[in-house]
Amino acid sequence: MVGKVWLKELKEVLRDRKTMTFVVLFPTVVLPALILVVGVLGYQMLMSKQQEAIHFAVVGESPWREQVVDALKEVPHLELAQSDSATPLPEQINSGKLQLVVSLLPGFDPVISSQNRWQLLYDQTQNHGQFRPVEQRLEVLSTQWLGRFMAYHGVSEEVQGRLHTPLALEHVGTAQARQDIGERVGSVLPYILLFLCMMGAMLPALDIGAGEKERGTLETLLMVPQPRTTLVLGKFLVIVTTSMTLTLLTIVSALVWLTAVGTLLDLGVFVTLAKMVNPVDLLLLLALLLPISGVFSAILLAVSIFATSFKEGQNYMGGLQVAVLVPAMVATMPGAELTSSNAWYPIFNISLAIKDLLKGTFAYHDLAAVFASNLILSTLLLWCCVQWFSRESVLFR
Repeated sequence: MVGKVWLKELKEVLRDRKTMTFVVLFPTVVLPALILVVGVLGYQMLMSKQQEAIHFAVVGESPWREQVVDALKEVPHLELAQSDSATPLPEQINSGKLQLVVSLLPGFDPVISSQNRWQLLYDQTQNHGQFRPVEQRLEVLSTQWLGRFMAYHGVSEEVQGRLHTPLALEHVGTAQARQDIGERVGSVLPYILLFLCMMGAMLPALDIGAGEKERGTLETLLMVPQPRTTLVLGKFLVIVTTSMTLTLLTIVSALVWLTAVGTLLDLGVFVTLAKMVNPVDLLLLLALLLPISGVFSAILLAVSIFATSFKEGQNYMGGLQVAVLVPAMVATMPGAELTSSNAWYPIFNISLAIKDLLKGTFAYHDLAAVFASNLILSTLLLWCCVQWFSRESVLFR
């Protein structure tokens, strides 16, 4: 009988075109298109910012000021301007008259003096990488001055060569490419997946709970000679079905889009990221998300049953999203790792488990603990939902 209730409620949800449009089109077309558009616009804005003219000034004594100006002549989009000696340099930069100032402090003499100070002044809130070529040219000039300083103090060319090229410490990463990419992506992906699980559960939960109250069909359903547990299970399974469908479509769509965009734009990291997920990993990921989807479905169904109208249910669920998704922040904390102990903390553990799954460093017993803990929580919440549904004061508020 649970299957019949599930089928009946699922048909009701399928008749709602808005819900189906969201479940199908959002993860496959809308979300990837939005990400692509935002990425392209962000790249264009960044490139536009880096192509803007940079008005700069050099403040200091001769001949060092002239040498700095000569060193920066080859930097593109850099235009020399005169600074106003009566106005402090930070004010000239903050007002937009200048974007960059190289200040050689009093007593600056890089050839004779061993104590020299110079400053690069700019508005750090407007730094989008356009000042990096200036820093590189100043580093070259600083190396030239260092050579002249050592020659002035009698340091031989052989020793100068060793000082200019000291013992180099090479950083050799031992982690595999999958671990490196998984560490970075794993800090963001849990947010997206948990959000999609909740969004996929929210619309059908509102429709088969508060929506039925508004339409007046809940009373008809309650007349069916079946226990309340059967009715709740049928509704619950419909919500889980749509939630997991939305999540699965999103993952598959993401893999297709990453491969297509990475191939067309020659972005190897996108293709590598798509190839990281094999069928076994995909099944494990869906298995981890299934009990979490059950947790969300039970909570949202209880809220929807309590609400007297569709609008009231939306108000309740809006604040609930923030409270439920906060545990996903754990994955972004420094040193956060999935262990045998915290693998039993429901909801909290899912973000760490997804991160380890992407990195390929997971242990099956830890994933089993994550699945079991969230399954237990889902079962308890479903039992509470059944008890909630059995109260006439809740159903007919």
